[in-house]
Amino acid sequence: MASMPDHRKRNTFTSYVAPAPGDVSAIALEDEWCLPSDTRDVHLAKPRLLNKELIVVSAPAYMYSAISTIDNILENGTTFGGKEAVFGLLTVTNFKLAFVPLQRDNPLCGLASTCYQEHLFLQRNDVTLNNIDHVIQCAESGRAVNVLPGNAGRRKKRLDAQQKVLNHRIAALHVVCKNFRLFKFAFQLTKGGRDWGKLIAAALARFVYPKCHDLSFAYRYQEPYYPTISKPGVSMYASKNDWARELIRCGSNNWQVISSETIPILQQQRHSSKYTFPPHFVIPKACTVERFLDLSRAFCDSRAAFWVYGYGNASLVRLAELKPTAQQDTTVENVMLELVRACNERKMLHLLQLTDRLPNIHDVQKAYHKLRRLCAPESPSEFVMEDAKFLTLLEKTNWLFYVSLCLRYSCEAADTLRDGTTCVLQETNGRDLCCVISALTQIILDPLYRTIDGFQSLIQKEWIALEHPFQRRLGHIRPAADSNGPDEESPVFLLFLDCVWQLLQQYPDEFEFSQTYLVTLWDACFMPLFDTFQFDCNADRMKAVQDSHLVLRPVWDWSEQFSEKDKFFFTNPFYQRQRQEIPCRRSIAIPAGAIMLPGLAKTSAHRATFNPHNFIQQSSIPKDRYLEPQHRMSVLGIWEQCYYRWMPILEIKGGGFPQIDLFHRLLLSNINKLQRSLELQDFEDLPDVYYELTREPKPSLQTHTTPELIDGVERRRKSLPPNPTGQKPQTPECAMNLMPEISSFFPFGVNGGETQQLNDILISSNEFLLEGSIMDRLSIA
Repeated sequence: MASMPDHRKRNTFTSYVAPAPGDVSAIALEDEWCLPSDTRDVHLAKPRLLNKELIVVSAPAYMYSAISTIDNILENGTTFGGKEAVFGLLTVTNFKLAFVPLQRDNPLCGLASTCYQEHLFLQRNDVTLNNIDHVIQCAESGRAVNVLPGNAGRRKKRLDAQQKVLNHRIAALHVVCKNFRLFKFAFQLTKGGRDWGKLIAAALARFVYPKCHDLSFAYRYQEPYYPTISKPGVSMYASKNDWARELIRCGSNNWQVISSETIPILQQQRHSSKYTFPPHFVIPKACTVERFLDLSRAFCDSRAAFWVYGYGNASLVRLAELKPTAQQDTTVENVMLELVRACNERKMLHLLQLTDRLPNIHDVQKAYHKLRRLCAPESPSEFVMEDAKFLTLLEKTNWLFYVSLCLRYSCEAADTLRDGTTCVLQETNGRDLCCVISALTQIILDPLYRTIDGFQSLIQKEWIALEHPFQRRLGHIRPAADSNGPDEESPVFLLFLDCVWQLLQQYPDEFEFSQTYLVTLWDACFMPLFDTFQFDCNADRMKAVQDSHLVLRPVWDWSEQFSEKDKFFFTNPFYQRQRQEIPCRRSIAIPAGAIMLPGLAKTSAHRATFNPHNFIQQSSIPKDRYLEPQHRMSVLGIWEQCYYRWMPILEIKGGGFPQIDLFHRLLLSNINKLQRSLELQDFEDLPDVYYELTREPKPSLQTHTTPELIDGVERRRKSLPPNPTGQKPQTPECAMNLMPEISSFFPFGVNGGETQQLNDILISSNEFLLEGSIMDRLSIA
């Protein structure tokens, strides 16, 4: 045995005993796959596990591209997979579905290059169980297995919360995700008769569709959380002071903040359905708390008039509709509206009824399903058929029509506030489309909410603090179907993000965040480790903390999920920070005996005489920074980076908008270097493009450089190696070839860019900062 060659040493033992859950060693005994020698060690492809993450079942499988066909699985199993397939280990845990390939150099794996968004909790081919919408089971039938739509050689059945696992052998699984991603896995029949597909399908049926929230992996993953979010950054609206500061900023004097914990009747009945108030809310000053509670009982979910924003003398208010039993008498509603009208000095009020003008949650869900089927075809033939009449099919989804309606009524609400008239948004429960219109209105009017911190604060206020039911709308819980009740799933939050993306396309220099940030935010909705988008209300969140010791992690702490390299792409290089938004340099200090300049003296005197009682009389929101977006369907586009990013057939290799974005970052880096050289009168650190255009030799820097202080921050110049060959500097044409050739769906799609070049551009653009640059790490930390 010692003299036997290595390629002859293989295990010939055959096991007919089903492996225990998570026992990947049993897979190593399956030597009946007729596999090449470099793929026999599938048991070595173990997934990366988190603390208390357990493997349910693992199985050898082939992964196919989302648009490819699985049509070469023959009965005898001699040929399987092909060039389009990647062999590896498919694993179901209590947190995710993970595929670890053995052929890591295959472009389908996305591992040939690290030039993509790297998640700290998920690998390239991992998907959380929360993200899985349903699974298509493809059973073997006949002498060959073919999962092409329309072929009679196979049987397909949907696996979801209501459907069960197929009785036949499962040859392939299609995993359809809520973020438009589509996985295709195929399984080969072994001589031992082990049905790997059925093992995976049974595990998914058990763990993907939990009937209660405490089955989520977040309740098991109790790692301590150490926040890195700066306090002045994101306002969480989790305290009374947060709402009070917003009242002061908006100059709204006729409103008051109420905390539920200070109201005895709410504390006594907090476990009943009589009242469903958020922890803190703002009501008219002219109304007592007892009277407000008495009036709120007539409204759905107790959602009486809640203040959310002020613009001059006008206010933006959210209001639910009357309960069906109280709709015959509108006296209570009229009384509530008069209380709101009294808060406006001009006594002007506009009621914007959203129920009759906007789609309901079921309409949004239907449009989402149609859009997902259109943007994620399962085969090339289906893609060709849809491509021939794409615009017609897109219009039939009604998705862009709903986006147009949301933008239209947001503009109407914004115009109402600009005219000095209070706008009341009324919806059935005041927690769905009210969130969309209210948040979009504030983005249109207030430049603060177009920054990253401001936008995150806006979502905290409108969606989290005022309790949009994320748990039901995103399908985190899949209870048994009730024939008497409608389905409550609806991606209302995705509709809002699409509207924001439309605004970003029309005003690219007004938003600090990029579309990559918006796409990442949508993906973050299905990360159960972060509580931001996991609960229907704050009471459920606090109950989970008290009863199950859930560790709360806000999703806004992006350092928990991404490295600095990936967070750079959350910012928009087109963004122009206004002068009043530019923070003072941290290095400005007035030494003893110095003569104060007039500008600094004026600023200092203003800060010394600051009076909060005078400040609340006037809003600090600029009135000349509002947007006037177009909302007609003819000017709207489809969000390709979000909806098409998993479609390799649509990727533009080395092209698309990300190339433009990256080139602008490079230009910004060169501008910063030039300005720095002029300020310091030190021209040894000019950008490379200067020497390329002038053909001048670039001076070599010393290997050891001394640190220097710039704006109070220590900076070190990069040391360049000497040029012993004496080669001529590159021409501008050659310099353009140094740009990383990333794809149009970067950083999500599969691409072959040069990671080191990309990192150099990002690092250099952050090393030399202009005053108020959006590339400051503190702005996205």
